[in-house]
Amino acid sequence: MMKKLPDTFLWGSSTNAQQFEGGYGLDGKGISISDTRVLKNGYSDFHIASDHYHHMEEDLDLYQEMGFSIYRFSIAWTRIYPTGEEDAPNEKGLAFYDRMVDGLIKRGITPVAMLYAYDLPQALLDKYKGFLDRRVVDLYIRYVTAIFKHFKGRIKYYVPFNEPNLFHKDQEYIAGNKNLTDKETWQAEHHLTLAYARCVNACHEIDPDAKIGPGCACTIEYPATCDPKDVIGALKEMYMTNWAYLDTYCRGGYPRYFLNYLESIDCMPRMEPGDEELIASVKPDMISTTYYSINVFSASKIERPLKETPAPKTVQEALVQYRPGNLNPYCNETEWGWIIDPNGLYYQLMEVYHRYQLPILILENGMGATEQLDENNKIYDDYRIDYLKRHIEVMKKAAADGVNIIGYLTWSAMDLHSTREGFVKRYGLVYVDRYEHTIGTMNRYKKKSFHWYKKVIASNGEDLENDIEY
Repeated sequence: MMKKLPDTFLWGSSTNAQQFEGGYGLDGKGISISDTRVLKNGYSDFHIASDHYHHMEEDLDLYQEMGFSIYRFSIAWTRIYPTGEEDAPNEKGLAFYDRMVDGLIKRGITPVAMLYAYDLPQALLDKYKGFLDRRVVDLYIRYVTAIFKHFKGRIKYYVPFNEPNLFHKDQEYIAGNKNLTDKETWQAEHHLTLAYARCVNACHEIDPDAKIGPGCACTIEYPATCDPKDVIGALKEMYMTNWAYLDTYCRGGYPRYFLNYLESIDCMPRMEPGDEELIASVKPDMISTTYYSINVFSASKIERPLKETPAPKTVQEALVQYRPGNLNPYCNETEWGWIIDPNGLYYQLMEVYHRYQLPILILENGMGATEQLDENNKIYDDYRIDYLKRHIEVMKKAAADGVNIIGYLTWSAMDLHSTREGFVKRYGLVYVDRYEHTIGTMNRYKKKSFHWYKKVIASNGEDLENDIEY
């Protein structure tokens, strides 16, 4: 019989400000790169998102009804410092997050704050090219320091950056940089590392009771065959995407294999005196991870690029446009072509924990689907229930095998603006009545998965059966 999760285990879900809040330009909020970002297909922006800004109390009540004991949100930098260079924080922005944090605490829900989730102040991109300039590190530390001081004793967990290990793969979305050279990319990566280190140290100094550590989208890469080229290729992919970052963030220095790679492509970043000592000084309290799918590496594969096509007019067109290649024939997949492999989560948790021996907070796990309310305003998302059930099962197996897991958070608490597919692709446990071209009513409707997850939480993960009436 599998060991039960501890009574202290935390259950909840996550959102990000740029994808969920809306409230564009309200109460002094400045313009961020997410505000100027329009999806390449040209049919959606992030200005309204799920309009959480005007539905906060309703949304928090839904979280309480589900039984959340933890909730991850991100703080929009431009709500606190509209251009990033103000001398003092925007009081109305702080007041918005006061309402959120206090509302969570009142409902018995532990707040987790992501301090940066792809919404750099646009002014800092225009003036400094974002994190390519070290001065932006100073401005980021001004911002996070204000957060630590203001929310001392109230926010229990912090994550400095959302999935920074993907910066070199998607710098335009993450930080707004469209045309950085390889050398500039790795210089900006170095500055992100410095910002992370200073952020962790500032948190420990200002609020010693809070827990903080790196977030990582730890990619699991399988070799396509037992050809040594595939095996080594998959290993290298994981080293460069995952371990180079966590080795640096958790072990206090750039690993030799990573420096060798940067030297080989003539992209060693410029370091100033004290940089190495700063990185070495960091002592994270935890690691947060995200998990959705796995990749398959083939040394002989021919990449199938995403099509450069006009904006999709139908869901079917959108699915074809975004469908990736290189699928695993041994696993099923979502309608978006993402491989469904719960064992990859077990692999991730075992690797991360036994490498770094730090508690893990699972910040995101879920699946996207195209969904539409039926005539009774219901969504029968049994596919999502099955996905989450199977992943929770392997999470429990990892915990039984010694992995210290703080909690499990789904992505996402409610439907929100997907990073590239807008509201065509939905992840939530609650349906938000919003479409690409229209706001809709913004009404919230509980999906079947809402009621199932409520039961899972009430049983502390013991009752995973899909036997609820809906």
